Amino acid sequence: MWHVLRLRTGDRVTLFDGLGTECDGQIIGQNRQTVTIRILELRRPRHEPSLSLIMGQSLVKGDKMDFIIQKATEMGVASVIPFVSLRSVSRLEGPRMERRLTRWRKIAIESSKQCGRMIPMDVDRVMSFQEILGWSGGHAVRIILWEGAKNRLKSLLRGTGGRNIRDHGVIFLVGPEGGFSEEEVKQAEKAYFEPASLGSRILRVDAAGLSFVSILQYEWGDMG
Repeated sequence: MWHVLRLRTGDRVTLFDGLGTECDGQIIGQNRQTVTIRILELRRPRHEPSLSLIMGQSLVKGDKMDFIIQKATEMGVASVIPFVSLRSVSRLEGPRMERRLTRWRKIAIESSKQCGRMIPMDVDRVMSFQEILGWSGGHAVRIILWEGAKNRLKSLLRGTGGRNIRDHGVIFLVGPEGGFSEEEVKQAEKAYFEPASLGSRILRVDAAGLSFVSILQYEWGDMG
């Protein structure tokens, strides 16, 4: 049996505009199409992360992408860019791609409500691998997560300097279930992405990127 929360006239609600402002309000009227709310108080709380993180996520199978979008929002990622790489099993085109993007953006909005973010995480259009290599968004630190990398993540991040990360943010790429090919990694290096390994253990695709976010937010963001 489903229990649906139905708000009534007189109930108090909290709203946000997606630009950093939230408000308390009270429902004063409603019909089938609209709800009228009286604004009681406006405020701009700081729930947004201090570290700008862009996650490039290669398309993955099934509902794994839904999970990644949800958790990336909760952990403070600014934007997720889905992209197609050589070993991507999932390939989206036309109406199917638009439906998935609509779904992912809805998940980001719902997750933002749940975790108190005033600005929902952005889910960009699906890019090709070459497109995402050419897109930096002004982020000076560029990393491609690859199990074959000689650099361990800890030594690589220490070399970049915490101030550089805080000032300019990080864009990082996560591969599909089969990982990146060596040729893709070489292409990424030409675009100034540094290959980095998370260690000796091979993590599942839906854990790798989120583990990386946790490390960054602990060291230079607002966790811990």
